[in-house]
Amino acid sequence: MKVELYALCQGAYNSHGQLTIVNTIDNFVVPSFPARISFGLALKFYILPEEEGEKVLSISILDEDNNSIIPPFPANLHIERMDRASHIAIALNLQNVLFEKPGKYDVHLELDGERLDNYAFEIEQR
Repeated sequence: MKVELYALCQGAYNSHGQLTIVNTIDNFVVPSFPARISFGLALKFYILPEEEGEKVLSISILDEDNNSIIPPFPANLHIERMDRASHIAIALNLQNVLFEKPGKYDVHLELDGERLDNYAFEIEQR
């Protein structure tokens, strides 16, 4: 599978495979720590023919010391290429995620235990 779109945003919505992404975000600015942040994650994958079948997609968030902010949460996927459909669109909205300190963070994506991609972002206090 190839990651075609990976966006951190204010909100992400999937309506029959069509993604709506509201205000993409690269970094967060908060007034104080600990901070609870709500945000969306929009993903779009291109499916190769040999990747059909049952798969497990796992998403986690780690800090710069590899401490888990959100432990890996797996999602079972049934991947089947249709005649013309060769994409999977996923929209996640995470509410009140607790961040204890400023710094750099990564959203990690794994498929069947192998790293697909990651998305780096930073949280700072101002």
